[in-house]
Amino acid sequence: MALKDGWRLKAVRVLPHEWVFGAFLVITGMRLLADSVTRNWAIVFFACLAACVFMVSWAERNPTPDRWRIRLAFYYVAMGICFFSMGTAVPLLGTARVDSMLLQWDRDLLGETPAVVWEPWLRPWLENVAMAGYLFFFYYLLAGPGYYCFRDVAAFRKCIVGLFTIYGIALLSYTVLPAGGPHLFMTFHTALQGPLLLNSTMGLVNRGSNAVDVFPSVHVAASLYLLMFDWQHGRRRFWWALGPCIVLWLSTLYLRFHYFVDIIAGVAVALVGWWTAQKFARAQKSAQAQYRVNA
Repeated sequence: MALKDGWRLKAVRVLPHEWVFGAFLVITGMRLLADSVTRNWAIVFFACLAACVFMVSWAERNPTPDRWRIRLAFYYVAMGICFFSMGTAVPLLGTARVDSMLLQWDRDLLGETPAVVWEPWLRPWLENVAMAGYLFFFYYLLAGPGYYCFRDVAAFRKCIVGLFTIYGIALLSYTVLPAGGPHLFMTFHTALQGPLLLNSTMGLVNRGSNAVDVFPSVHVAASLYLLMFDWQHGRRRFWWALGPCIVLWLSTLYLRFHYFVDIIAGVAVALVGWWTAQKFARAQKSAQAQYRVNA
């Protein structure tokens, strides 16, 4: 296979995140297929798997930059379909929610989960700030990789490799250790109350959750990974995103979406994604150098 502007490297076949995300789809699809109650939901995951395989084959036949962009960006679509399907499919599997276990882990580590400890510090203005940080995640998840998509497809490829390795691990964890978070599992003395932003968006955020997406916190994992990626590839973007990301991380606890152990797990998964992306980039650089030597 000839090298043409870096797109026809023979070393590029199935990317690391495609193996990880594909494993999530296969494992989840097989678990659903094994039960007559959930069998129809298996079609969703196997259809996503078939679409992923098609994307690899389609892009490899003529690996132009635009085909690469479509192949890589497709994982946003696959992730969204799987994420929302899990809201119905995972409870049908009969896997018990593990909120009580996660809460106990927090209490073993900290004495009490932060959502309870921080309850006296609830202030409407601060809740609005926290919600703004929480919503920043959705912007950063799209705009962070999107910046590289239109400027540097090689960097975009590397970014997606790590990001969707994270999502493959996180989504699989949600099927094995489903939990709803403190805001669904626990009772609090003080209700969240933030006129304007929080009050107008909390219902939408809750409806957008699949109610099993707690451990690990993908809000922390993905945003931390994207920050590290920007530190390496776009330092100016890192500095303007750092503040909102810190607010985002604190908001996951302050607004009762997560337990503290979810945050720890999110950091761990982010590091796995980062390591995967770096290893992939080194392998590609080595393959390019070897090709030039042999050419």
